Amino acid sequence: MDSNLKTFAKRLLQARLKAKLSMEKLSEKMNGIVTKQAISKYEKAMMMPSSTILIAMAEALNVNLDYFFRPFTFDLDQFKVSFRKKSDTTVGDQKALEVQIQDEVERYLEIEEILGTQNDGNLAKELIPAHSLSNRYDMIECAKRVRKSWELGNAPIANSQELLEAHGIKVLLTAAPNKFWGISGMVNDKTPVIVLNSNDCHVEHRRLTAFHELCHLLFNKYFAEELTVHEKENLCNSFANEMLLPSEMLINLFSGKKKIAIAELISLNINYGISVDAIVYKLKDLEIISEKRHRGFCIQKNTRPDFKKYIEDSRYKEEATTRFQAMVYRALAQQLISTSKAASLLGVSINNIRKYSTIL
Repeated sequence: MDSNLKTFAKRLLQARLKAKLSMEKLSEKMNGIVTKQAISKYEKAMMMPSSTILIAMAEALNVNLDYFFRPFTFDLDQFKVSFRKKSDTTVGDQKALEVQIQDEVERYLEIEEILGTQNDGNLAKELIPAHSLSNRYDMIECAKRVRKSWELGNAPIANSQELLEAHGIKVLLTAAPNKFWGISGMVNDKTPVIVLNSNDCHVEHRRLTAFHELCHLLFNKYFAEELTVHEKENLCNSFANEMLLPSEMLINLFSGKKKIAIAELISLNINYGISVDAIVYKLKDLEIISEKRHRGFCIQKNTRPDFKKYIEDSRYKEEATTRFQAMVYRALAQQLISTSKAASLLGVSINNIRKYSTIL
């Protein structure tokens, strides 16, 4: 079978899933110039549409024509897209998000290849654990080794995305349903990628998710076999918590204190970019506060809406990276890509590209 036909068939299916359109709805959106049966044949790679239908299809699905024939560079099945429990996200929403993620990762890797800036992350030998990972103490040690390898000391991590990018991990922000956590995976067994939800306005949560996914990338194959999926997720949270706020800092600040002011925790929240809830939970884990004190804190949150809001407010300021956009404009300035290619990569109009592509 012709490879272009196979690529077109799969891309058409993905574009339709991303647009959340049935074959019938797509036919209606194209004013009936193509039938549902014909669309089915296109997606089964049984035939190719005429140029007129192809243009109308691209317009109806809001994609560039070259999208239909862009080669596949990796298989999204290498990633595990997960949603929070009790999610009301539909199967259609999940399928659309999966296609969206594949498209954005492909575009990111394509512009890196054009610029020759590929920098694949790798697991340094000093980070490989000596034994299987089975408890939170193991994860704290793993986080300590990462911090030491990356020369972070006990200092706050100013920008989580910039730090990860600096170590060869591609970080993408994608607009997703609010019940989407984030995903990570290796593209073609060599390129580590983390995808976060740009709609998650709670910066502390997004930072925790970033390091949670880093844990999956670095240590998935080292978890003890007997652990359940839920237990592994908890261990990744322990790793992320330690990456954001080293235990040593809490021990030095609060060990032996009979009373801890919430204002002190707010200060840590602002400086380290980790939620107050995560700090309090860590205080309990480190046995700096008792189970009883932790329970009292939770009761206050559940019975006082004003207190709950005060605790859960997002206070940390972290600018989202614009590396992908900057790379596209750099390639355009160096005449490595055309204006239409830049528009295709960024998913904007050619006029929009021209507006922001002034060169000094």
